[in-house]
Amino acid sequence: MRIVTLALLLLMIAAPTTTVFSSAPPQDVPAEVDAARRALQGARNDLEHAGGKWGGHRVAAMKHIDEAIQELNQAEKFAREHHDIK
Repeated sequence: MRIVTLALLLLMIAAPTTTVFSSAPPQDVPAEVDAARRALQGARNDLEHAGGKWGGHRVAAMKHIDEAIQELNQAEKFAREHHDIK
C-alpha cells in the first residue's frame, strides 16, 4: 500500500503541470491599455474644447486620436477572439 501511494506521489511530482493546464487563463485588458485609451479620450476632449481652427491641424489631430482609439478597439476585439483576454 505504501509503495503504491509513494509511486502515485512520485508520478504526480514528475508529471509536467503543462499537460494539466495547457494555457494560461485569459486576462482582462491590461491596465496600460485602459490608461492609454483614457489618455487618448482626454486629449481628444481637450482639443475639442481648445477653440480656434489652428489651420485645420486641431481637427486633424482629433481624427488621428479617433483612429488610434479605433485601433485599440480592434486590438481588443482581436485579443478576445484569440482568447488572449476575457
